[in-house]
Amino acid sequence: MLDNNLVSWTILAAFLLFLIYTLIVVREEKQSFVDSAKSFAFKQFAFKIPSWWGLVEEKPNLIRWKRLDTRYDWEAKLEWQDYLDSAISIEEDFKNRIEILQMVFDLDSSDILMPSHFKDRLEVQNGNLELVRIEGTATQEGVERCYLDAFLIRDHQRKQTLFATSLSSVLNGLVEGPYFEDMMLNLKWTPRDTEESVLIN
Repeated sequence: MLDNNLVSWTILAAFLLFLIYTLIVVREEKQSFVDSAKSFAFKQFAFKIPSWWGLVEEKPNLIRWKRLDTRYDWEAKLEWQDYLDSAISIEEDFKNRIEILQMVFDLDSSDILMPSHFKDRLEVQNGNLELVRIEGTATQEGVERCYLDAFLIRDHQRKQTLFATSLSSVLNGLVEGPYFEDMMLNLKWTPRDTEESVLIN
């Protein structure tokens, strides 16, 4: 009995120490992100990304990042393409993409932002961009638990779309998710008639 209690308390103590360590790392990374964010341009968009994100794939229409300094189960992706079907709404387009990923979201822990949520952006007001977003925990392919943050942006000037995703285990989504969110919500867009100008100062 004593041995079992000792093992249980040791496991609990180890878990609490790991949790404290994780919180310290996350707090320090938040300050590090502010101090050392890198500028990154993709198509007509400019972003600020954490310095610890590692670029693992770079193609003309695809960008992928992972954390190369840890074993975090996390990946962010940017995909650029022409409208899949210009006749359907951005909401329907977005729904189709989520279904392709075979994601079923937990309704009680998910947040969906429709185009009206982004109406304060000038690019949205003038009709150049349209955005939707979903964020939360989900089950992928009926088995794997995960955390997904996804944005779909339609560039109506170019008739093209940017599909951005941050996919991870549930725990790691809480670690990298805020940086992906910051990257996407603070992106800068260059209109087509000025696309030769410098995206990032």
